[in-house]
Amino acid sequence: MTALILNIVFGLIPTLTLAWSMAADERKPAADRVVSSSADRRQQSTMFLLVYGLWALTLAMWDWMRGYPPAWIAVWAVAGVVGLAWYGARKRG
Repeated sequence: MTALILNIVFGLIPTLTLAWSMAADERKPAADRVVSSSADRRQQSTMFLLVYGLWALTLAMWDWMRGYPPAWIAVWAVAGVVGLAWYGARKRG
């Protein structure tokens, strides 16, 4: 049960951080916004893929070191590889 709760909480941290960042940016006047164009939004989402991919791989290693069920290790390893591959594809094209 502990593994389930920790993996869900730790898995949501980057997503919630991005959501809070975007929400805070929307409250600013147009001239003060960090994300002001579609190119900025694309850059922000591309960097999110990098951060989430690395975070997911870190969670996979953390689960492995804690001896948590192999399913959690596989979920986070796959999510990390997919996130980093998607990041690489967006960065190239």
